[in-house]
Amino acid sequence: MTNQYMNKLYCNLLSASPQTVTIDIPADMGTGQISQVVTKQGAVVSDWRMNYFSDVNVQGVSSEEYIQMLFCFRDGVTWNIADNRKSAGIQKGESCIYRGHGKMEYLCYSKKSDFLFKNVKIPLSWFDKILNDYFEAGEIAVYQKKLLDGISKIRITPYMEHIFAELKDFTQYRGGLGYLFLESKVSELLAVYLSEVLELRILAPDYIAISRSDRDSITEAKRIIDSQLALAPGCEELARQVNISTSKLTKGFSALFGTSVHAYIIDQRLEKAAGLLLEGNLNVSQVAMLVGYSKASNFAAAFKRKYGINPKNYKAETAIR
Repeated sequence: MTNQYMNKLYCNLLSASPQTVTIDIPADMGTGQISQVVTKQGAVVSDWRMNYFSDVNVQGVSSEEYIQMLFCFRDGVTWNIADNRKSAGIQKGESCIYRGHGKMEYLCYSKKSDFLFKNVKIPLSWFDKILNDYFEAGEIAVYQKKLLDGISKIRITPYMEHIFAELKDFTQYRGGLGYLFLESKVSELLAVYLSEVLELRILAPDYIAISRSDRDSITEAKRIIDSQLALAPGCEELARQVNISTSKLTKGFSALFGTSVHAYIIDQRLEKAAGLLLEGNLNVSQVAMLVGYSKASNFAAAFKRKYGINPKNYKAETAIR
């Protein structure tokens, strides 16, 4: 009797868990697959891996009922939007966020290109609730103008990569816990994205006495760090690249982002390392080299200070928590 009860309970939990739907690219067209999972709140998390033998043209309507976050990890694409003679594009290492416009989009996947996209669609109703629950009226107005009337584009940060690496762990949870975990990661990703897109315009305190041009230079310095993390320039070289004095860069960076340039680089390297370790394809020494550490011992010490776990045990320990 007990076994029957437990078996039924386990089956119910499995059937009530988030389900991933996967579609393979037809073998005569190319290689790869498209997979997606839908949360209780209606958010759609999808993964697109494709390589086509010849150019493939696709079209579809971008629904107005969703906020879209698109992340490009390999070859990029450009798409055209009907009626307004506009085009948009995204390249390797970039991401964009926008509201669907309800118009037809036309896109061509170039042959023999290696595509890897991650897409998160958030229902507009859920997005509006998040804004109303967590932000003041002035902030909401700026967020809506920035996100609902255009496309905002930024570099993919190590923290975002880390979140995507953790997202895959939802299969470890059964029933409603799986949905709860998924939606917590979608919310975390949205929070990180909003911070990256709008932090300087909304969240930076008014009392920080930094000119608009210096603020733009400091923001560009942060983008440079994010785009070449393992080989990030030192402060003097970074200041030269963004046409600002070293002292203005270091003081301004700390004022705007609440941390020094050096501390930011270390933190982002460790975030990226954590994501790579969760993927499980590389050993600790390989990860250390990829994120800019020449000595695995120095990397391990820094990693343990941040996460409280040795990097070699990180994936196993994270799975237990």
